[in-house]
Amino acid sequence: MRVLTASILGALFWACTVGQWRSRAADKPLTRSELSSRNLSVADESHDSALHAAFVRALAGEGFTIVAHPPYHEDLEVTLTIARTPEGVIAMATLRSDGFFIDETYAPFDGTDAALVMLAKARARE
Repeated sequence: MRVLTASILGALFWACTVGQWRSRAADKPLTRSELSSRNLSVADESHDSALHAAFVRALAGEGFTIVAHPPYHEDLEVTLTIARTPEGVIAMATLRSDGFFIDETYAPFDGTDAALVMLAKARARE
């Protein structure tokens, strides 16, 4: 019983340790044609329906195939997040497939749709 308890406590310790985790780009990122050939769901962590709609329009304008349902197997999902940093407010687009991180794109955010268009263009270029 002591061995089991020690194992559980050890596992909890390692699971709860906090370290610096950084995202990194994929070794072989998808090309623009590969990105546009897959369905793209847009998740919204900004909790602002107007920003979400503007981002969806901007992505569609860049050639992405936007779908209004959660991603299916091998589909893509991009999450829009607005965050305040020491450098100012930024918009982040985090791209995932099947729940796995693919890439993240940042753009300065001034509260206008133009910032989201810039973010969509950056997403399409990578």
